[in-house]
Amino acid sequence: MTGDSSPVIRVAVAHFPPTAAAVPDVRTSTACTLREWSVDSDTVNTVELVVCELTSNAVKASRPEDVVAIRLTATGEYVLVEVRDGNDTAPRIKSPDLFSEDGRGLLMVDALSRRWSWWRVKTGGKVVWAEIPGGLQATPPPTQAATPMPTRTPRVGPQPTAPVVYRTDPETLRRVADALRALDPWHRTPSGRSLPEAVPHRA
Repeated sequence: MTGDSSPVIRVAVAHFPPTAAAVPDVRTSTACTLREWSVDSDTVNTVELVVCELTSNAVKASRPEDVVAIRLTATGEYVLVEVRDGNDTAPRIKSPDLFSEDGRGLLMVDALSRRWSWWRVKTGGKVVWAEIPGGLQATPPPTQAATPMPTRTPRVGPQPTAPVVYRTDPETLRRVADALRALDPWHRTPSGRSLPEAVPHRA
């Protein structure tokens, strides 16, 4: 990855059943999608591991009738992985026994990502997300100048009748964040369509 950040943003969404057999398909599909987007190879390798851990956790947390959804967002600086499952229980990092084969997933996600967290979905379940450094490789500038976008003359609006006061209490910010997330129900399957395999729907 170069030091120049790309202004391009790529997004893909996939839905799949909560079965262990879907996890390797999701990992393969994720890697193919990121390579098509020209994400640098080191980032692709890291995202593969993170996706594998988050989707495995989502499958374990979901009921058979649930649908697991994943969204990839790539910019010139990072790749954001979001995985939704049907269980709203908060994820937590465990301290597994030395010889235990389970419980290390979130430890790996924490080590590989720049940051990670989660949020509850209003319609049920939760989304666990992780931000991985790296991203789209810078593309050379076009040889021809692009047609400028039309502009309009700004107009002065009415002045506020009361002082503008910002609210910074966590409860207000949480409600605002939840309302903004609800504007994009990406984790829902398209109505009237059967559940697809783990192949992203690109946007």
